[in-house]
Amino acid sequence: MLTLPEIRRVRKRVREKLRLRPRQPTFGTPLGCLAVSDSSLPPPPPRPPRPGQSPTPPFPAHPTLYDHSVTWGLGDAWATLGIFFLVSILVGLAVFGATSDAGLRGAWLPIAVGIPPLVQGVYVWYVADRKGRGLRRDFGFSAKPSDVGLGAVLTIAGMIGAGIVGALMLWLFDSAPNASVAELAEDSADGGGLTIWLVMLAVIAATLVPVVEELVFRGLWWSALEKRGMKPHWILLTTSFVFAAIHVEPQRTAVLFVLGLALGAGRMATGRLGPAIAAHAMINGIGMLFVLIELS
Repeated sequence: MLTLPEIRRVRKRVREKLRLRPRQPTFGTPLGCLAVSDSSLPPPPPRPPRPGQSPTPPFPAHPTLYDHSVTWGLGDAWATLGIFFLVSILVGLAVFGATSDAGLRGAWLPIAVGIPPLVQGVYVWYVADRKGRGLRRDFGFSAKPSDVGLGAVLTIAGMIGAGIVGALMLWLFDSAPNASVAELAEDSADGGGLTIWLVMLAVIAATLVPVVEELVFRGLWWSALEKRGMKPHWILLTTSFVFAAIHVEPQRTAVLFVLGLALGAGRMATGRLGPAIAAHAMINGIGMLFVLIELS
């Protein structure tokens, strides 16, 4: 018979053997999950992108997120329109006071057309620099090489839509809409043929005007409405309407509205102004090219 101390030693040995023996996996339990808990494992590394697939950006490109440092708003958007009309009136008074001609001729034509958008663009830059985080972050003023191709697509879509609306207006009112800049160019030529000032007008209409107008309508106006929580499709409709109305050309309002929809689609799809600027420059450039060909 075993004594009590011997029984205790046997029980101690049995416990040690049981403690060192590996646990048997239960049914349905992976063998590798027995010794180490899931909480002690490090997080798995992210999957590498597939061939030809770009890595996922840390945040969406649009809509733009605005913080407390952004103090501009819809009041500044309205101010751009007031500045444009005020400068246009002042330039018009200065031009007509300096010349006895009834129309804009010679160098006065590109001056009268170029100064108002130039001042307007300077104000938009001031608003972004002093009240926000810059043109790029607040108004999407950036571009990529692919924006040229997308701009060409928007140009074709916009011109097809504008052509349909123009044909409908011609059928209803028996008058085709004509751009006011084209009429100014024709009045300035007055049978004198093509001049360097008309070429300068075409360059301004195809470069400066598209950049400034996109900064105003698809830039400041779009971002101001977005900052107020308006849905993208309502922003598209609102900015297109303001863009059409601000030209004060009743015969072309519907055509300009359709073109505004095409231009705004570029901002809504990419969050950048690059496609809209490219399309706007193409539309204005094509129109002015036909004017120059007609006057030459």
